[in-house]
Amino acid sequence: MDRWSFFTYPLIMASREDVSRGLRAASAGTRIVVADRTVIARVGIRAILERSASTAVVAEAASYEATMMAVDEHAPDVLVIDLDLGDDTTKGLNLCEEISEKYGDKTKILVLSGTLSEFVLVEALRRGASGFLIKDQVNVDDLQKAVKQIQNGETVLGAGAGSLLARSVGARKNIEPLSDRELEVLKLVAQGLGNKGIASKLFISESTVKFHVHNVCVKFNCTKRTEVVHKATQAGVL
Repeated sequence: MDRWSFFTYPLIMASREDVSRGLRAASAGTRIVVADRTVIARVGIRAILERSASTAVVAEAASYEATMMAVDEHAPDVLVIDLDLGDDTTKGLNLCEEISEKYGDKTKILVLSGTLSEFVLVEALRRGASGFLIKDQVNVDDLQKAVKQIQNGETVLGAGAGSLLARSVGARKNIEPLSDRELEVLKLVAQGLGNKGIASKLFISESTVKFHVHNVCVKFNCTKRTEVVHKATQAGVL
């Protein structure tokens, strides 16, 4: 049965350090926080995951702030998250990075996205996600299996994500290396600085900044600053 049932159970509130694991989910081998801005999706994901007696969804969250609080509070083994909790994927990516840096392998991250984007895919994996699935391409068994796999240290990519990642890695190999100065300029471009601001930061002329920006764009085969930042991020340069 692949349809999602819509029911819920009471959550057990507990802190990460001062409450024993037994009180936080006595019989669960896999403890999960589900983060999605729509209640229907959250309840549906929860219903799917809790079909397994060894799995417990210990908290749900509908915002970035609530997600971080839930991870802090419940110490889940896996966070299942849609990065667009507030129409701000960048904030979702930053949240992945923050959780990964703070808790490492103690909390694995599975992204369950509504769309497949090369930028979001590459960035999510770079910032600590262990899996990336597309909502309308995943069934009950896929989701349950993916959670177990990433909990066991595997990386899980849904339909299309693997080939998209492979193309991204292949494109990365064809990029001409940047000089140290070009990399400095690129990092400041990524921070949103204009030519004047970059010149002031690096104590060089604006014309020199333009020269370096042009060279970076040529190496990444693009013409716009936003595009070069995007491609550099995909390539792991930033």
